[in-house]
Amino acid sequence: MKILITGAAGFLGRGLILPFEEHKHTLRLMDVVPFAAPPHEVVVGDVGNYEDVKKAMTGMDALVIAHMAPRGEANANYQTPHMAFQVNVTGTAFLFHAALKCGIRRVVVISSLGVISENPSTPDAKYRRNWPIRGKGYYSLSKAIQEEIAEHFAHSEGMQVACLRVGYILDGEKNLDKYGHPVLERNFADTDRRDIGEVARLCLEREDSTFEIFHVMSTQESMDLADVRYTCERLHWKPRYDFSWLPVANDVENK
Repeated sequence: MKILITGAAGFLGRGLILPFEEHKHTLRLMDVVPFAAPPHEVVVGDVGNYEDVKKAMTGMDALVIAHMAPRGEANANYQTPHMAFQVNVTGTAFLFHAALKCGIRRVVVISSLGVISENPSTPDAKYRRNWPIRGKGYYSLSKAIQEEIAEHFAHSEGMQVACLRVGYILDGEKNLDKYGHPVLERNFADTDRRDIGEVARLCLEREDSTFEIFHVMSTQESMDLADVRYTCERLHWKPRYDFSWLPVANDVENK
């Protein structure tokens, strides 16, 4: 399968591609900054520019939307809607529109638990797939709109779309976060970036759904606290990096 992956130069993107490589898919990697990723084809372009998106999409079979507006210093890019909506919302709409025009039917959107984070939780349920959209701030709002766009194209155009709501993205092999800081404790929402890629791969390869939401985290605690057991059973998936070698954080809401 020929797959376009956006946001491929970022921390998530560089880990997300590994399961696709293991299963011999052909990748075209897109980001707004120049980067090298041999042996894959690299496209430097802006998802907020439709001509860039259309060029990147041509000749592909599937799409993984993994880009996001950079947070900037002190989260500055999410203090107003401008950057968040231009990249996360407009970029996603352009990608779906171009995918439709190019005959691409299979799409995975990397979303966030933030879209339901303002729902009241209990000791037994931190996040549930069927909770209503209820986030906080422009980041969560832009991710929620991404999901709405995805569902629209799935139902109105018959596209096969999966939204992956991920937790706190880490590298479980090196025990590092995206800033290069060591991870010393286990939080229930910890999510290895390769595990996200593996779930994305399984979603693109399946044949039995039009639109579905999956919660993706790597820890054993997330199985029940965040409905990850459903993801495992539905996709016949098991996290590779469950962070079981780390002590449990005292305050699991810290992250």
